[in-house]
Amino acid sequence: VQTGELSLEAYRGTAPEATLDQLTRGAAALRGARVLHVNATPYGGGVSELLRSLVPLLNDLGLIADWQVITGDDAFFEATKAMHNALQGDRRGISRAQRVAYLECAKRNAVEFGDQRHDFVFVHDPQPASLLHLRGRNAERWVWRCHIDTSEPDLDAWDYLRGFLDGYDAAVFTMADFVAPDLPISRVELIPPAIDPLSPKNLPLSEGTARRIVEWIGVDVDRPLVPQVSRFDPWKDPLGVIAARSRS
Repeated sequence: VQTGELSLEAYRGTAPEATLDQLTRGAAALRGARVLHVNATPYGGGVSELLRSLVPLLNDLGLIADWQVITGDDAFFEATKAMHNALQGDRRGISRAQRVAYLECAKRNAVEFGDQRHDFVFVHDPQPASLLHLRGRNAERWVWRCHIDTSEPDLDAWDYLRGFLDGYDAAVFTMADFVAPDLPISRVELIPPAIDPLSPKNLPLSEGTARRIVEWIGVDVDRPLVPQVSRFDPWKDPLGVIAARSRS
């Protein structure tokens, strides 16, 4: 995935100076390290939005970072959506047919991945999680970056995915409460969520422009607003936002 260029210096005056200096110092020991990030899509979700900022910043810090996406047909992505939901607690789990679709496509991706050589491979979420198991390792360090809450998964679906996670050197979660109790990865690090303050979607809007946009979609801006910025998804709990407002 082509990401363009970003400079850490562009964040001076926006991000805390101590944070930027800490990043520069921490990256010094990793200059020249070959880092690959693997996920399911180049756009349209939080992971791709994160990588579109992260990968060019890693390169600016002196690492050699790349980003690749796996491929899949409709059956594969229907299966991974079911798995994604099951890991967050959907008791419908994943069917036998979905497991077959997932594994067949995962095997093709492992072949297409080939004999690439990197120092670190970050695999994001369940969609490409089987890559290490099916492809095998060279001398890389493999890290599973899980962006979802796996603390109370559908046990059958978790047992299926868990078999692919054995062998990872580390895992990264958003918070400690999201870690599955029997994760087969001994080293776990926590990285809380963040936004890129310089990305177009996070740039400030004038009040007049904001009012025109919200009025255009039929919202009365003179009434109190409780916005939830997310897709319509049961795991984002839009009904909980409504209930919270009604109780206030």
